[in-house]
Amino acid sequence: MAFDNSVLGLPYFSLEAAAVDKSPSEMVITDQTGENYYIVTKEVYEDGPQQNGYKVVVNEGE
Repeated sequence: MAFDNSVLGLPYFSLEAAAVDKSPSEMVITDQTGENYYIVTKEVYEDGPQQNGYKVVVNEGE
């Protein structure tokens, strides 16, 4: 089954904006293009985006 990226919500187009808006318990990930950023919990990341090529660009606590 293909990953439904709608669970990630609307993307941020700026890494800085996403990093400022996230809480300490969340992380920022980016898609394969590196142009869209999403704020997610570790659980959400491990549930689909991780297996579909999304990369963590800001870890929890940062």
